[in-house]
Amino acid sequence: KHEQQSDKAVVSTQSTGSLSFSCTAVMELKVGTLSAISNVFNCIILVIGLCLTALGAYVYLIASQIGTAINNELSPIMVVLMVLGSVLALTSLIGFCGVSRKQSVFLSGYLAAMIITLLAQFAAVVILFTSQANSHYYIGDGMKYSMLFYGKEGANTKYTESMDYVHEKVDCCGRFGWYEFTTSNASNWYSTNLHTGYPEYVKNLPDSCCIDYTKGCGKNLFTTYANSSVVPTNIRPDGCADKTEDLLQFWLILAGCGALLFMFVQVVSVFINITLQQRYKEHEDYQLQTHKVAVVKEQKEALQAKQSQNTYSSAV
Repeated sequence: KHEQQSDKAVVSTQSTGSLSFSCTAVMELKVGTLSAISNVFNCIILVIGLCLTALGAYVYLIASQIGTAINNELSPIMVVLMVLGSVLALTSLIGFCGVSRKQSVFLSGYLAAMIITLLAQFAAVVILFTSQANSHYYIGDGMKYSMLFYGKEGANTKYTESMDYVHEKVDCCGRFGWYEFTTSNASNWYSTNLHTGYPEYVKNLPDSCCIDYTKGCGKNLFTTYANSSVVPTNIRPDGCADKTEDLLQFWLILAGCGALLFMFVQVVSVFINITLQQRYKEHEDYQLQTHKVAVVKEQKEALQAKQSQNTYSSAV
């Protein structure tokens, strides 16, 4: 009876062990081919992660230098982008480990991390495009206060540093143009750079507004009221608000479109690795069932040997 039960166990495990490896046309691909494709996509995702991190770091540096002129709006978004890029790079390394070790548990972790990262990227893309659409408002507010406090010292130095950086890097002067420094829109500069005699007029412009910068290049440019239609010699003619908005919108749109393209690559990689993870899991199950069959066979052979010995002993 015990032998019959062992025979049934062998038959059962053998039938279970013969798993089917054909589910869909994609599933028919060989594991080696799928592994090679997966590694290619993991390389691409590694590069994507590094690119996102680098892009986020670059725009973060620009945004932090501009600072108050854009109301410090972009720095947190770029930090999120850098974190996402780093997570993507680490996730691709998990994928490499899963493929090289041929273990489904690594690929399961890879897939979970990739799906979470995709959701986070989607949220980041929405924030990026929202920020791009609202850039006109926060740049307007930021530059308004930067102009009001321009030239003040102490805690307000950040406003001067922010506008000076914008002047030099964006090639502009003032929020709407150089002439704004001769009006009360730049109240601190206006009040501290007036000619002492009559009539009262602003005689200086910031040195950072000079095309060819030298210390004091903006001093004593006017001997009377400034004419808004005549740009002083060596002074940048354009205002900063529109040029800064165009610059930031370019980088925000580039980052958003790049993230969308990267997401498409990641989705393809997810489907490839789902297929590969299923293949690895089937192979692991097959090995487990094969091991069980071998154990049952060993038990059967041991039982038969014991029965033969008992029969021999009885005959003796």
